[in-house]
Amino acid sequence: MPSNPLLGKFGPLVLLAAVQLILVLAAPSTAPNASSTDALAPYGSAPAAGAPVAGAPTYGSTGATGPTGTTSATGTASVSSGAAGTTTGGASASGASANGSSGAAGSGTAQPTGDTKHCVNGLQFSASDFYYAPPCVPGVPGAAFANNGGATWPGVTSKQIEVVNYVADYGAEVNQILRAQGLYYDAATAKKWNAAYEKFINTHYQLYGRQIHVDTWQGKCTTVPPDYRCLIGEMDKLVAQYHPYAVFWETAGLCSQCFAELARLHVVSLGGGGFSDQFHNDNAPYNYDSGMSSTMLETTFADWWCKQMSGKPAIFAGHENAREPLYQSKRILGVTAPNDPDVENTIKNVLYAELSKQCGEKVTHQYFYAQDINTATTQSQQAEQAMNTPVNPATSVLCVCDPVAPQFGLNAYAENNYWPEAVIGANQTMDFDSNGQTYSSDNGGGDTLACPTHHDAGCPWDSATGIGADPLQMAVSKTDGATVYRIGSGDANGPLPIAAATLGIVWDDYGMLANLIENTGPLLTPARMQAAAPNLPWRGGGTTGHPLRGFKAGQWSWTKDVAVIYWNRHAVSPYNGVKGHYIPIEGRRFAYGEFKSMSQPPAPITSARK
Repeated sequence: MPSNPLLGKFGPLVLLAAVQLILVLAAPSTAPNASSTDALAPYGSAPAAGAPVAGAPTYGSTGATGPTGTTSATGTASVSSGAAGTTTGGASASGASANGSSGAAGSGTAQPTGDTKHCVNGLQFSASDFYYAPPCVPGVPGAAFANNGGATWPGVTSKQIEVVNYVADYGAEVNQILRAQGLYYDAATAKKWNAAYEKFINTHYQLYGRQIHVDTWQGKCTTVPPDYRCLIGEMDKLVAQYHPYAVFWETAGLCSQCFAELARLHVVSLGGGGFSDQFHNDNAPYNYDSGMSSTMLETTFADWWCKQMSGKPAIFAGHENAREPLYQSKRILGVTAPNDPDVENTIKNVLYAELSKQCGEKVTHQYFYAQDINTATTQSQQAEQAMNTPVNPATSVLCVCDPVAPQFGLNAYAENNYWPEAVIGANQTMDFDSNGQTYSSDNGGGDTLACPTHHDAGCPWDSATGIGADPLQMAVSKTDGATVYRIGSGDANGPLPIAAATLGIVWDDYGMLANLIENTGPLLTPARMQAAAPNLPWRGGGTTGHPLRGFKAGQWSWTKDVAVIYWNRHAVSPYNGVKGHYIPIEGRRFAYGEFKSMSQPPAPITSARK
C-alpha cells in the first residue's frame, strides 16, 4: 500500500534526490503547442492577457496593482457586458462553440446580481480568514445562476468544476524526513483537507452556479527516483478517468514533464513549485504556481547579492576550521541545485546572466544533483568537493533546493570540516522555521543528519542569511490554511489533519485557483481564466507582513517579492514554540530592484546570534 507525503511546494528532492538523465532526455519538459489555438479547440481563442474579458468581473478602486503596491483590494465588482454576438474564448449558452463564438455576457449568459451582504470591507469575505480574499462580487455564494454557459470546458458543467488532487508516493526514506518536518501525509489525510477546502470555496466564492468537486488520486509510481514513464502515464489515466478542469500536485523541481503532459492534455495544473517563467509560458494557459517562479527568485537573488554581498568579506562564514579561514575572505559564490532540465537551465541562463549583468559576478563552483536518494550520500560528498576546492573554495553556497535537500549537503559540509556561509534563496519552504529546525536548533535531536557534530563545533546552517519568498511562519491560530480548514470542516477546536505549515501550502494553491475562477466570470475556460488573471488586484508586500501576490502577462506564479532573513538557532519560533527561527531584517519585503545597496546585510555574524 503506497503511502505518500506532500512536499508542499517542494517535491522530495532530497539534496541528492533524483532525475535519471536518460529519462529526462526521453521525455521533453515542455508541452509542444500547449498555448496554440489548436489547444483551445473547440472553445475558441482567448483575449490578450490583461485585456477586458467579457463576462468577467471588473473592479473599481482596488488598491495595489503592481509590484510596489501594498494595499488591499477594495470595491465591489461589476461585470463587463462583452461584445454583442461573439466573444473569444467563450462558450454558447448551450455549450462550447467550434469557432470561438459564444454566448458571452450580453449574448446569452446572465450577469451576477444580488446583494453584497456576504462581503467584508470590499472583499468577498473577511481577510482574517484568508488574507488574499478576492474583491466582492454580487450574489450569494453557492446560489443558483441563471445561465453560466454550461459545459464551457472539459471538467466544467453548469453545476460542477472537477478538480483532482494527485498524492504521490515518495518512498520510505523521504517519508521519514518529512515526518520530522511535519510534512508527511497520505491520501486519507488529503481527503480531509480536500473536503474542508471544497466546502469553504463553495460557500464563500462566487462560482456562478457551479460547485468545486475535488477527487483524490493515490499515486502508485516511484517518485524518488522518479519513474517518468509511470508518472506521466498516471497523469494520462487520471485525466481519462475524471476529465478534470484542474489537477493539483504539490511538489517542486520534480517531474516538470508531468505538468507539461497535463498542459498537453489541456488541463490546468497547480502545485508544481520552483519552475521557471519560461516553463509556465511554454505550458500556458494551463500552468500556475502560488509561490515564486525560479526565474523571479533568481533575478531577485542576483539583485540582492550584488547590492549587499558581492565582492565583500564573508563575515557569516564559520571560524571552525583554522586551516581554511573562509571567514572574512572575499566572497566566492557556489551554487547547488537539482538537475531537472527546467531548474538547471534557469540557473545557468537566468541566475548566472543576471549576476554577470548586475555586478560582473561569475559562478565557478556548481553542482547539479540527481534526484535519487539511493546515491544521496555519494552525491553530497561530490557536492562538497565541488564547492570546497583546494584552491579558492566557495566561501558562500546557495542551495536552490527543496527543504529535504539541505539535510544531506550540510551533513557532508560538517563531516569534511567545511564552513562556508549558508546563503538562502528560497521559494520552496527552506525558509520555514519548522524546516530550518531540522538543519540547526538548540532543542537538539531533530537536526542530527544536517548537524552531525551536534553543536560541539556548531552547525553549518547557523550562518544562514539571504532571501525567502515564502510567508514567514506565525502562530498556528494566525495561519490562513488552518483558519480556512477549521471553517470548512466546521470544527473550530479539533485537531488539524496535518501540520499547519502543510495546510498553508495546500490552501495557498486552492485559494489561488478559487480566486482565478471567480475572477474569470461564468464562462470558464483556461484561456479566459489566464486572460483575466492580470485584472485580479494585487495584495500584500511592503510592510504588510505578507508576500506580494498578483499576476501579469507572462508571469503565472503568484508571489512577487521576498523578505531578507537570517537564521538564529537560539530564537524561539512563534509558529511552534521551538528554538530555531528565521528573523526578518531591513524592515519590509522587497521586489526585484527595490533592495538598498549596503556594505553588508544588517544580520549579526554567526557567533553573535544569541
